[in-house]
Amino acid sequence: MTRRRNILTAATLAMAATWSPWAAVLPARAHDAKGPNGGQLTDAGKYHVELVGKGTRLEVFVSDANDAPLPATGFKALAILVIEGKPQRIPLQPEGTDRLTGTAPAPLPSPPKGVVQLTAPDGTVAQARFN
Repeated sequence: MTRRRNILTAATLAMAATWSPWAAVLPARAHDAKGPNGGQLTDAGKYHVELVGKGTRLEVFVSDANDAPLPATGFKALAILVIEGKPQRIPLQPEGTDRLTGTAPAPLPSPPKGVVQLTAPDGTVAQARFN
C-alpha cells in the first residue's frame, strides 16, 4: 500500500508541474550539482537555486547565471516536497540577506525531493525541480 501511495504521489507531483502555469519556465537543469552551502543545486529560469535540508529546517539560496549570490530580500518561494510519502507545502521567507527559509512538518529526507516555485522581486516566476 505504501509503495502504491508513493507512486501516486510522484505521479500527482509530475502532473501538477506539467499542468501548472509555470510549466513554460521549467528549468533546463544544467547543474544538478552540489552547491556552495552543501545542498542540491539546479537551474530555475535565469537563476540557480540551492536547496538545503537540515532536520525540519529548509533553506534556499538563489544565485545568478554567473553563480553570484543574490540577496533574498524581495524573493518569495514555496517548496512542495515529498515528506514521509506525502506532498507538503512549505512557504519560504527571506531570512538574513542570503537565504529563504521555512519549516517542514516532519524531518526532511536527504536529499529533499520536489519543486521550489520562486517569485523574483520583479514578479517573474521560475521553478526548480529537485529529484
